[in-house]
Amino acid sequence: MKRESDRNRDGPSALPRLRWRTAVPLLVGLAIAIHALLPRLASLSETGHVLQRLRWWAVALAVTLQIASYVGNGYTVRAVASLTHDRLSLWAATRLVLAANSVGLLAGGLVGYAALTYHWTRDRGISHEGAILCGWLPALMNDVVLVALTVVGVVELLLHHLIPKSELLALALLLVPMSALAIGAAWVAGDEARLSSLVRRLRRLVSRVRRRPVDEKGDAEAVDRIVKARALLLKGGWRRPLLGAAANAGFEVLGLWCLFVAARQPLGLGLLLAGYGLPDLLSRVAFFLPGGLGVIEGGMIGLYSALGVSTTTAVLVVLAYRGLSFWLPTLLGFPLAARLERAARHGESVNR
Repeated sequence: MKRESDRNRDGPSALPRLRWRTAVPLLVGLAIAIHALLPRLASLSETGHVLQRLRWWAVALAVTLQIASYVGNGYTVRAVASLTHDRLSLWAATRLVLAANSVGLLAGGLVGYAALTYHWTRDRGISHEGAILCGWLPALMNDVVLVALTVVGVVELLLHHLIPKSELLALALLLVPMSALAIGAAWVAGDEARLSSLVRRLRRLVSRVRRRPVDEKGDAEAVDRIVKARALLLKGGWRRPLLGAAANAGFEVLGLWCLFVAARQPLGLGLLLAGYGLPDLLSRVAFFLPGGLGVIEGGMIGLYSALGVSTTTAVLVVLAYRGLSFWLPTLLGFPLAARLERAARHGESVNR
């Protein structure tokens, strides 16, 4: 009974509220605008020519690899749950990630995703500490892998003198703060006393902002949970979650490469990563746009066109890639989210 009451207390109150009547039409409107505008960059005759010569076996392989990417995301969450000796099936974790990504897209972004993941994992019997880690750690692992892939792509551009100084400066202005933040986080996490002090200060700052009294007991419990999670990670617990994040990004990149193969214009790994990582990284800055809509599509098409890919091919490949990597999982995620919430309300188990 205590476990159930704890779940009811700390779960639903933290959930983001999604206003379906306004949020979904907004997303659909943005999608229509972007996917109607971008094909205008390509001529109809060239588009027809590319479609006639399309290698459909490569398109099918790209779809398969993208599905494997979804499973890689689920594996990351499952591996994170195992850090606290909690059990979550790969199928359940993959469905949970798809659902949380879709709803979080329109309600709170990363914060909404973390709250939903926490809520749904707790409903499946995951411990409080495990649910917190499942909400935040996979996103951190995905960002680490994305930055690494972006750096590889940038190095490739520099070696081939394909990036002008102005763009290099803009990239440095983006990467330097992110690298500094990562180094600072590692420095804080490297010492238990520093980590404990930071957690207490952040909780007190949140209490002041929300005009609530400081909860000394809650602060102590939060510090204890974070320190335990840190110990688990330092003992090598980061390896499997990082492997899942690498599989997620790796299968997605391979799927993108297959789409270029399908269009009969395959790219080398360095150039492929340059066009893949940079726009995605820039979309993290434009957090007010759901899923980086417009930023990723425009950035990828512009980069690949600058790297020698025909505009028509770049448009078709990028739109197909975004359809598989963004729109398909988003559309799948909404009914999964509805089922998860319905099962949670009726106390059903969907951890199968």
